[in-house]
Amino acid sequence: MPEAVQLYYWRGEARNFGDELNVLLWPRLLPDFFDENPAELFLGIGSVLDARHAPDAVKLVAGAGYGGYERAPTLDATWVVHWVRGPDTARLLGLPEECGLGDPAMLIDAPASRSTRAVGFMPHFESMARGSWAEAAHAAGVSLIDPRGDPATILAAIGNCRLLLGEAMHGVIVADAMRVPWVALRPLVAAHRAKWHDWAGAMGLAVRFHSHHASSLCERLHASMLATSRPARHLLDQTGPLLTAARQNFIGRAAESLSVAAAAAPQLSSDAALDRSRTKMLERLEALRRCPWRPTALHSRGTSAYQH
Repeated sequence: MPEAVQLYYWRGEARNFGDELNVLLWPRLLPDFFDENPAELFLGIGSVLDARHAPDAVKLVAGAGYGGYERAPTLDATWVVHWVRGPDTARLLGLPEECGLGDPAMLIDAPASRSTRAVGFMPHFESMARGSWAEAAHAAGVSLIDPRGDPATILAAIGNCRLLLGEAMHGVIVADAMRVPWVALRPLVAAHRAKWHDWAGAMGLAVRFHSHHASSLCERLHASMLATSRPARHLLDQTGPLLTAARQNFIGRAAESLSVAAAAAPQLSSDAALDRSRTKMLERLEALRRCPWRPTALHSRGTSAYQH
C-alpha cells in the first residue's frame, strides 16, 4: 500500500447524499489508504474533476466527473486518471471514451429490501432547502427522502422503495445499482442536468427526463434567469424567508407533477450493463491498489499521466 492520500469530496453548509457516499464507499474498498495530506488528493464520487484543485497536488481520479460548475482542468503529470464517470467527461478532457466506466456509487454494497413498497422521492439538495417538498410529497402520497440526511439511512430508504422519483442524480444511481426502478425528474436548475447524461452514457442509457414543478416561489426564482450570477443567487438566498408566504400557491402543482411522474414508465439499466461497469471499475480499482500512481491506461495518447 502506498503513502496515504486525502479523500476529497465536496461539502457545503448541508450534507449532500452523493458526496457523502465517498465516506461510506472508499474506506471500505481502500482500507488504510487515506489521511489528511492535501498534497495528494483522491477524487472519487462527484463532479469534482475540474480546476479547483491545487496545481502542484497529485490528483488520483477514480470515477469523478466534470459537472461544469468550475473551469475544466488541464491534465498534466499531476493528474493520474484511472477512470472517469462517463464518456462525456472523457471526451471533454481529451481522454478515450472507454475511460468513462461509470459512477463509483454503483459499487455501494447495500441490498434492496423493498419492504414498504413505497414510491420514494428524492429532490436535489438545493431544491429541498428552497422548496416545500415535505408538503408536496405528502399531498402526492409519496415518501420524501431528504438528500441532506444520514447517508446510511438514505440507502435503507431507497432500498425500501418499489419506485424512486429522483431529481438527485446519485439517488437514481444508487437505486439503479439496487435494481429499484426509477423515474428521472429534470433538475429545476439547468446546470445540474448535463452530468446525468455523462453517467447514463457509461450505462448505455438514454435518460427520459420528466418535468416537475417548483414547490415554492423561492425555488422557482433560483431556477430562472435571475439566478445566473452569484450576486443574484446570494440575494435570492437572503430574501428566501420573505417568499415563504407564497409557497402555498406552488405546493398543489408540485404535488400533481409528482403524481404524474409516479405513473410514468420507469427506467433501469440492463443487468449486463451494470455488471460490465462494476467489473471494469473493480479491475481498475485493483490496479490502483497495486500501483495508484500508474493508471491502467487504455493507450498512450494524451497527457503525461497516461504515458507508459
